[in-house]
Amino acid sequence: MKKLIKPVLIVIVAILLITLITIIYFRSTEQLMDKNHAKTLVSERYKGELIKLTQSKDDRMFYVVIKDKDKNYSLEIDRKDETIKNVTSQSISKQVAKKQKPKKEKEKQTFITEKRAKQIVMNEVGGTFVDIKKNEKSKPATYTVTQHVDHDEGAMVSVNALNGKVNSVSWFNIERPQTDYNEENAKKEQYYYEDDDDYDNDDYEDD
Repeated sequence: MKKLIKPVLIVIVAILLITLITIIYFRSTEQLMDKNHAKTLVSERYKGELIKLTQSKDDRMFYVVIKDKDKNYSLEIDRKDETIKNVTSQSISKQVAKKQKPKKEKEKQTFITEKRAKQIVMNEVGGTFVDIKKNEKSKPATYTVTQHVDHDEGAMVSVNALNGKVNSVSWFNIERPQTDYNEENAKKEQYYYEDDDDYDNDDYEDD
């Protein structure tokens, strides 16, 4: 019995070797579709531009990408059967939306002139111009104009530097210099002194 097992094993191994050699031979002599043939097949089936053609690691497949006006197509070509498989498509507009985020255009800001701001304040509160300051860091940018409205009162007016609207008006009292106050009192004292002197002379003459 043991003597029969060895010959049987030898036969089985021999058959397997022959089968393997045959497979390898047929594979080596097998004619697979080349790239030019694949390109021709794709151009006959699909309109558009072939933008990519790659080969699988086992050389059995071609991977193809085609682009037309509206879509991108991805497909596989079996090189042995010369058949197209696993066709998928994707809208180009969706791809662009994924890749590119919409850019916000920076609005060009045009400021009104200082002259215009001063005129707006003049129309708003009147008086005499004193000072103007521009603040571009505030949102929106503003002009702050200081105005002496009358002898005792002034105003600080905030103006929108983009559209010229008056944001706010702050009123304040004008502090008069001390020298002016002293001069005015001195004149009053002199005036009353002269009047008193006149009265004294008149009374003396009557006596």
